[in-house]
Amino acid sequence: MEFTELAALTIHDVKNRLAILAGRAEAKGDAETLHGALEAAATLTRLLVFYKAQKGALGVDIDAHVPAELFAELAAEIARQTSLTVKIDTDHAPTLWFYDEALIRMVLLNAIYNALRHARTTITLFAAQHGTNLLFEIRDDGPGFPPDMIDQPARMSALSREGTGLGLHLASQVAAFHHNQGQTGRIELKNADGAAFCLLLPQ
Repeated sequence: MEFTELAALTIHDVKNRLAILAGRAEAKGDAETLHGALEAAATLTRLLVFYKAQKGALGVDIDAHVPAELFAELAAEIARQTSLTVKIDTDHAPTLWFYDEALIRMVLLNAIYNALRHARTTITLFAAQHGTNLLFEIRDDGPGFPPDMIDQPARMSALSREGTGLGLHLASQVAAFHHNQGQTGRIELKNADGAAFCLLLPQ
């Protein structure tokens, strides 16, 4: 067995152990440990997806989903882990859109964890139809992204502004998996009273 295959199996095992730890933390009302365990598990998920993408073994399952429901589920999950205010704005979101929900959930969750690290009081999950694209946007009221990240959002740079850069790099790859009629998904970073991570998916 190659090292990369062993590493992939180990990631699965560690994720399972983190899930058990998260369950125990939630039962005890320990939000800080719950958050740490779930964020670590999410990091391992990104690593495993990146490995599969590099090996050409990552399948993309694009189907019809409800953007508002996805944000509602993510907000409920995050609310258990933080005392920050988590707002949802999906009034102008389309009823249905086509995307790989597992991959998009992973990308958005990573952006949310980043927002939690830097927000002062509030993060906002915003979804709307933007021209011929679905826009998922994660906003926080923190200090914003460094200017060089905004200028080159697709480069190997950390969404956390302090990590390996895997999150942003993988987000760009996942966005690019979504393409239709000459349009391709993309990510954008901007500052507007804080940081905003934008994921745009074509119709």
